[in-house]
Amino acid sequence: MSDQSVTLVEPQAGATPPESEKINGEPFDAARAMATIEKLRAEIKELKPKARQAEELSEAEKKRKEAEMTEVQKLQAELEKSKAELKATQLIEMRRAAAAKVELPVAFADRLRGETPEELEEDAKKLLEALPKAPKIPALGATNPGTGASQGETYEQQWARIHGQSVNPWDPNVHRQQGGGIFFATPEEGGKD
Repeated sequence: MSDQSVTLVEPQAGATPPESEKINGEPFDAARAMATIEKLRAEIKELKPKARQAEELSEAEKKRKEAEMTEVQKLQAELEKSKAELKATQLIEMRRAAAAKVELPVAFADRLRGETPEELEEDAKKLLEALPKAPKIPALGATNPGTGASQGETYEQQWARIHGQSVNPWDPNVHRQQGGGIFFATPEEGGKD
């Protein structure tokens, strides 16, 4: 620090400033300055309530805009949520369609990857190739053997195969010739009517 000291000199009350002090090209007048100060203070007193009122109005307007923006933002968020749900639903439907087209079990449809039907179908083919191949078993009912089951021989076919000829098993003469069955005599043969 330097050894120099600074002294402040305060102006004394009632003392007039030197002539060299001029404001806006006019000499300084204390009475006129005080009048200007008082005038400015009065204007400030009048403007303070108006400034508070303007500030309150601007705050209210700001809150109203925020409330509007919040409502708009809520609607935009709801719209985005609806779009996301729609996209998810469409993707699920596309997965199921791709699985059905390739004959992939529906249980595997959720595992398909892709955004377009072509991508999903290609992924379904890859997944189907990776699955073990099981033989197709026809759906058979308990009493319905189905169209592919063997029908077996009829009684006449069995008779012809065993006896070597095509015969009518219900013809009584065939049984008489073969020596089987119980026969009653007909009226022509001397039986009772």
